[in-house]
Amino acid sequence: MSKKRTKYTSAFKTKLVLELLQNESTLVQIASKHNILPQNLQNWKKTFLANAEIAMEPSKAVKEYKEELVKSQKQNERLTALVGKVTVEKEWLAKKLKSLGLSNLKQLVDFKPSSTSATQPLSINQQCQLLSINRSGLYYTPRTNVRKDKIKSHITKVFEQIPIYGEKKVHQQLLEDGYKVSLNTVARYRQALGLKAVLAVKQVNTAIPIKAHKKIQL
Repeated sequence: MSKKRTKYTSAFKTKLVLELLQNESTLVQIASKHNILPQNLQNWKKTFLANAEIAMEPSKAVKEYKEELVKSQKQNERLTALVGKVTVEKEWLAKKLKSLGLSNLKQLVDFKPSSTSATQPLSINQQCQLLSINRSGLYYTPRTNVRKDKIKSHITKVFEQIPIYGEKKVHQQLLEDGYKVSLNTVARYRQALGLKAVLAVKQVNTAIPIKAHKKIQL
């Protein structure tokens, strides 16, 4: 069990230093008398003499303290304003990042952060936390459905050639072209592509009057 360290008050230290400065007893005698280490008494004496100027001219010490206090307050105000500015910018940036898709957020991650700048570079884990994305998702490559892409491409091709075809006609055309696909799948793919049949119906222009019709004046 370790021995509890003894704490001495400032009044006790000052009393022993003044007794030492009177030169009536030696350092060892005073230390032995009060059951303390001579090295401790020597350190207290150095501290006392180093701060003796404060006792002789307290107004100077108070002035320096006030100047340091004012300087610290100004620095705190500047840092507070800076923290507020950074907080507002961070919130604005967080809202903008939410509008981006996951694929775009992944592109923002720097896998080889540069260490040439004055500040310490952010690790990949820190970047993922700031972007609110899962780190494990960075290394995942989504699988592409080649058959699905081919069918969608062919549906688009049929629409460009014959835009009046509906989903049933397009389905029939796909079967004739060698694609084994259901009608529901064709309808779902057309909806995903935003394709709708364009009706070949000529709109009636009601703005041009027919000469054979007589106008009745009231």
